[in-house]
Amino acid sequence: MSRSHVDALNATLTQALEKNDSGLLASIYSPDARLLPPGSDPATGQGIQAYWQSVMDMGVTGGRLETVSLEERDDLAVEEGRYEMQVGSEVVDEGKYVVVHRRQPDGDWKLAIDIWNSNQSPQTPPTG
Repeated sequence: MSRSHVDALNATLTQALEKNDSGLLASIYSPDARLLPPGSDPATGQGIQAYWQSVMDMGVTGGRLETVSLEERDDLAVEEGRYEMQVGSEVVDEGKYVVVHRRQPDGDWKLAIDIWNSNQSPQTPPTG
């Protein structure tokens, strides 16, 4: 898996957020992919598209991904990186991620496992 292929997948994710297109975003995941977002249960299958649609419905309109490292072994590649999520031009979240990419039977690479967590501290519930 080349760095340019990772960059293309990341660009698709960013474009999908900008276009409010959860179907496009879901298309970069393998059919058996697992999405492991912070503060949520794992999502699989149609649940991946539903999760990203809910993110877009909350107002997220863009983002930025920066690959820090990429290692490939046979039909798997592991990407580590940093992300930002945006509402308009405002950064509303930033953190780090790990993605396991899997080569598909047609030779294409797709996201098989996607997990990230925020650098922001969790909010403490009000007492009272």
